[in-house]
Amino acid sequence: MRSSKLYRFFYRTVRRSFYDLKIKEPKITNYMAILLSEFARTDNLYRIRNVQGERLTTVVEMLLEASSPFYREREIKKHIGDYTLFMTGIFREYIERQSFLKFYLDEGKRAYFSVFNFDRFGYMPGSYLFFELAKDFEFYSGALNYMKRTFFKESTGPEPFTDFSYQLSKYIH
Repeated sequence: MRSSKLYRFFYRTVRRSFYDLKIKEPKITNYMAILLSEFARTDNLYRIRNVQGERLTTVVEMLLEASSPFYREREIKKHIGDYTLFMTGIFREYIERQSFLKFYLDEGKRAYFSVFNFDRFGYMPGSYLFFELAKDFEFYSGALNYMKRTFFKESTGPEPFTDFSYQLSKYIH
């Protein structure tokens, strides 16, 4: 699952950023730290696979997969919300260069709202977390982007993922 050291690092970093931004949402702080520590591993970022077992790497592919087998819809929608939040927060400049920002923000919000409805109608505890993430998706995405700009150096090359991974490895080792 998640590395305790990595989780603690992200928890402290998210908490400091949220403090700067006057965000007082401990459950969302915890959720973001879990998300960041899990997505620090690329295999978790691209863990959704289609029925043929092929890795899905785009939001469009994930949306298509979510529309087929009903039993997987919540899992895939949650992943879409997490993926778009991560990408628009940590790799916003890359997403903007691809002209995907509005699409990612809209789909992330929509995905978390779907998860909220799945959980609410299933009487799952914690459903309100997904309502909050959906309602203020762009705000939380911006908060992650603030965290990245504050605690990590800006990517200088065309491949932002490598730069971020390198910087992250220096922090946690």
